[in-house]
Amino acid sequence: MKKRLWMVMVVIISAAIISCGSKYDKAESTLNDYADAMEDYVAHMDKADSADAVVAAMNRYTEKMQSLAPRLQKMNQNFPELASGKAFPKELEKVSQRMAELGQKVQTTMMKTMKYMMDPKVQQAMTLQAQAMAQVAQ
Repeated sequence: MKKRLWMVMVVIISAAIISCGSKYDKAESTLNDYADAMEDYVAHMDKADSADAVVAAMNRYTEKMQSLAPRLQKMNQNFPELASGKAFPKELEKVSQRMAELGQKVQTTMMKTMKYMMDPKVQQAMTLQAQAMAQVAQ
């Protein structure tokens, strides 16, 4: 009986330890969702061949950023070390590297908008996107 009770205790404690995870689990999930949004944006911008397609890609990304903003803000409040973006902890090394690579692709992709810069719809989409990004940075 004691042996069985001991085994049950070991299983419960093991499950508790495994379920605790890293203190950065929610941050990692948020950052992966952010990276997914960036990846989607790059993919749609790469296919964009008109001002309307650029606007659609930008608006899609803006909507995703607006929905992620509260989670990103909370993450930055809970983990100010992540807000700087300089020294990510080892637990977030993989997502940090992914975001760095995507950040370069996003910058390159933004050059595509230059071709359609004079279109009023593109200008409006750029303004909305800048506002969403400012919201994330708060």
